[in-house]
Amino acid sequence: MKKIKLVRILLRAQLLLTVVVMPVFADYSEHPKAVEMINQLVTKHNFTVDEIKSILAKANTEQRILDSMANAAEKTKTWKQYRASFVKQHRVNQGVIFLDKHRLTFDRVEEKYGVPREIITAILGVETNYGNYTGNANVLDALATLAFEHPRRSKYFTSELKEYILLCREHAWQAEQQKGSYAGAMGMSQFMPSNYRSLAVDGNGDGMIDLFDPIDAIYSIANYFVRHGWQSGQAIASRASVSIGFDDSVMGKGLKPNRTIAELDVAGYHAQDKVDAATKARVIRFNDDDGDEFWLGYKNFYVISRYNPRSKYAMAVYHLSQAIAKKYQIKV
Repeated sequence: MKKIKLVRILLRAQLLLTVVVMPVFADYSEHPKAVEMINQLVTKHNFTVDEIKSILAKANTEQRILDSMANAAEKTKTWKQYRASFVKQHRVNQGVIFLDKHRLTFDRVEEKYGVPREIITAILGVETNYGNYTGNANVLDALATLAFEHPRRSKYFTSELKEYILLCREHAWQAEQQKGSYAGAMGMSQFMPSNYRSLAVDGNGDGMIDLFDPIDAIYSIANYFVRHGWQSGQAIASRASVSIGFDDSVMGKGLKPNRTIAELDVAGYHAQDKVDAATKARVIRFNDDDGDEFWLGYKNFYVISRYNPRSKYAMAVYHLSQAIAKKYQIKV
């Protein structure tokens, strides 16, 4: 009898959980926040009001999208936990296989853009495990939920929703059928709609831009980095030692380099690699239970962070790239 009651309780709990996470229908075509976006698409891009409202009417509110944004790994994991989730031997091995498979493409990309192959490969490894998982969220639902329900970033995601609607028209996609990340990013390279439209390129020359195609994805990541200021042949980051009484006021917010190596040396931060004293860097501090870890991030580290502005993300990409390069025997 007790066993039967326990089974009933578990079934009820499972049913309740299912109800909670299921999408909720919401007619965003009449949402007050949608008015300006609809006006822009009509007046600047020659849509009709009915066309936009028809798309928005198909969007659902998904609480799991909001939950995922609030509980992103960059926010909830320590640096060492975060690093361990991406810089693991299997992912390194898969990266080497991917890099070798597309060796000729990487030869052309490095010559054209100057972005190292191991960095591009590491981006693909962190973002989608080299295309093996590109996301199962409904992109329209994700962007509409974040545009109209997110408490802080509504403006940004409303803009991305507008870009997504334009992208769907350009590619003849059904807006309600595309899959991607919980933030609305798509393809092997996980470009947001605005970046898909402005920075993705046709790498294989077939007349189409398809970020689910590895060649287009590789070229597009390289183009993304160059457009954000990648410096070919320059350093990315250096481990730093610190002096007793180091000046923590030089850190500040953000990852954009703000002090020269000479200035940081005086402030108590010492690069463990040989770097020109005039090079600008940003002090990066990871605070884990077993103590602090200090790094200096240069311009190229900042460029990596344009993909995701969290220091843990950019550093995981850098570390994975180093591990891939070492195993593939690339001189770094």
